[in-house]
Amino acid sequence: METQHSMIQDSATGSAADAPPGIRRVTIVGAGFSGTLTAIRLLHFADTPLEICLIEREEGYRYGGIAFGQASTNWEHMLNIQAGRITLRRERPEDFLEWANEEAHRSEWPRKWQYHSFGVACVVPRRIFRQYLAERLRGAAADAHADVTLRELTGEVIDVRGRHSGYVVKYADAGPQGGVHDLPSDQVILATGHLSPMQAPFYHRIKDSERFIADPYAPGAQERFHAVGTEETVLVTGSALSAFDTVISLVHAGHRGQILICSRGGHMHGTYPVDHEHDIWQARRPPFLDAEKLTPEAVVEGIKAEYAHLRDEHGVEPDSALDDVFPERVMKAWEPYVIELISRMEARDVRMLLDRYKSLIVTNRTSTVREIGGVVRSRMRGFSGAPKTVSVLSAGIQDMRPVEDGAKIRVVFADRADVVVDRVVNCLGNNTDYERTDHPLWNGLVNGHGYAQPQTKTHRGIEVGTHGQLIAADGEMTPGLFGVGPMRQGDETTRRGRLGAFVFSIGTLRNQCFDTAMEVLRRLRSASDEEQMDIPDGLHHCLIRSSDWIAADLATEEPKATRLRERLRGYARESAYPNAVNYLQAQDRTERRKYRGILDDDLADFGAALAREFDLTAQQARRTVSLLATLVEKHAVHNLCDITRLAGWDSQYGGQVKHAPKKGA
Repeated sequence: METQHSMIQDSATGSAADAPPGIRRVTIVGAGFSGTLTAIRLLHFADTPLEICLIEREEGYRYGGIAFGQASTNWEHMLNIQAGRITLRRERPEDFLEWANEEAHRSEWPRKWQYHSFGVACVVPRRIFRQYLAERLRGAAADAHADVTLRELTGEVIDVRGRHSGYVVKYADAGPQGGVHDLPSDQVILATGHLSPMQAPFYHRIKDSERFIADPYAPGAQERFHAVGTEETVLVTGSALSAFDTVISLVHAGHRGQILICSRGGHMHGTYPVDHEHDIWQARRPPFLDAEKLTPEAVVEGIKAEYAHLRDEHGVEPDSALDDVFPERVMKAWEPYVIELISRMEARDVRMLLDRYKSLIVTNRTSTVREIGGVVRSRMRGFSGAPKTVSVLSAGIQDMRPVEDGAKIRVVFADRADVVVDRVVNCLGNNTDYERTDHPLWNGLVNGHGYAQPQTKTHRGIEVGTHGQLIAADGEMTPGLFGVGPMRQGDETTRRGRLGAFVFSIGTLRNQCFDTAMEVLRRLRSASDEEQMDIPDGLHHCLIRSSDWIAADLATEEPKATRLRERLRGYARESAYPNAVNYLQAQDRTERRKYRGILDDDLADFGAALAREFDLTAQQARRTVSLLATLVEKHAVHNLCDITRLAGWDSQYGGQVKHAPKKGA
């Protein structure tokens, strides 16, 4: 079917042809959160003929993935973040609230939400967030440039292979009889979400049992939760957020029996206080980093000592409101030092520490909103007439085996008595090893074609460049192949010091999608402009360095070189950068077209002025302006994606923000 402007959706029935002459094609593999948002950003800013193909293998995950998809959630699953912080556009913090309160169609919402007015601190059902994604995609397609189209396909991508200067995306229709099709593409963005859930060795005897739920987010999992008997005993392996989601799924299905949450360390997420506000602290550089050599033992002891020091410094009392959020704030403050720590340690030591302390890191990096954590915590306590139904087991599992003709499962522990349960739910998290995976596409990209390699230091996800470009097996950048989403979690840890769920949080992925979409469009615009492709990585972080780098290639004699550097710096700071920000923050296509015109005209005038003032040839002036425009736009995107530069609340919701963030949120 085709909407009013430029959105086409179909399940492929024949081989896909090349895009029409003069039209480039970008294919996005995966239409969950990251794929949908990347498509939205491409639709916002593409201003030359372009076809955007968005392919999803599982319709129940479309627009939401496993986190927000229709197939993986129910109406009791909430986002673990406040409504004021979930905008799809960081430059417009109020966007979700405006949509939810003024635009969203609520006829299919439960009655408790149909008349709900959303504020900055509200919780939000994940299904509403999925609708927000879907409607913003439709709006972006309708508002897109006349020659930019969105085509939505259903099928599983099984291979991406280089051809000429682009790629052929091979995908199969759903079902055993589905055909296989080729989709020639100029650029490919991989937004495949998480790999399959981890399968521990102790599952091998029960892996085919109806009493074992291997993936609580799989299509059909919600129906399986409804099949659990109301008084049955359920063992949940793992204690992170997926375990909390499982408890909510069981309660939603009417379960009243015992739930045993089991992990080796017994660590659990805390619950945010009612009046909680996210805050960013600054903390001193931990003294143990002064050591010449960092061994795992020294790191662990150093972290313990510094954490104890910070608790004393801030006067943290046990069981206080600050105690509930203190670990999260310290881990955020330590992100710059995590970057240094990982850069100085051997890869094997980094991986060992991340594996050994995974549960501790994950559960301490973020707490839960009360609408999530309260469901679990209240059942861990119990009340008069409402007995305790959730218990936490700190134990190592050795084996699981069916008993009583498969009607129950015996769980064998290393250090405590066996227990017999009715069901087991796997909440150990997802695989992160892209070198050893049963995912056919990633197996081919990593082990077959060598287009990607596992992330070097953490072995979590894949190695990528600054803007998400895949790094090939030979260490070189794979041109035209990008990744957004959980496959970048190791890079987020190494490059930005993020840990736990923040390696793939809404804010993290929102920044990735924006930045990668803009980089893809820049590369499409400058495909024949080689100097655009040779800009040093990271140069755009600083306008002064960017200007000086451009000037160094044009003039070597003083005082001409100094005058040129100052001229470029002044123009970049006072004119080009404000114009670029106005363009990126534009509300709609009309505004974007206006600001793009202002930006381009101003750059053309500046190029002509440079040619006159510094005796540049027309080619030199064009090259200078082209490089400067690229670096300034990259700098603007970088700043808009920088959490320490979060846009202010200049809207009707501004009064709901108690403390406007000074250093981020």
